[in-house]
Amino acid sequence: MEDSLIAKIVGVLSGAFLSLSYDPPRSRAGFLRRGASSIIFGWVFGEPTLVFLEWKGDYNSTVAAFCLASMFSWSAIGVLKRIVEAYKKES
Repeated sequence: MEDSLIAKIVGVLSGAFLSLSYDPPRSRAGFLRRGASSIIFGWVFGEPTLVFLEWKGDYNSTVAAFCLASMFSWSAIGVLKRIVEAYKKES
C-alpha cells in the first residue's frame, strides 16, 4: 500500500473514533449512522481540508487533515439539520 493511502485511512478512522467518543450515540443505529458518515465525509473532504489549510502533503499533515474532516462531519450535519428545521418552521 502507498504511504499516503495509509495516512488517509489512519486519519479517517481516528476522526471517526474521536467523533464517536466525543458525543457517544445512544443506539446501535446511531453508532452506525455516525460512524459511516464520519468515514465517508472524512474521505471526501480530507483532501480539500489539506488544501484549504495550506498544509504540506507529508504523512502527519495528511493524517491531521483527514482526521479533522472526519471529526467535524457530524457537527456539520447537525448544523445543516438545524437550518432545514428552521426553514420548515417558517414555511
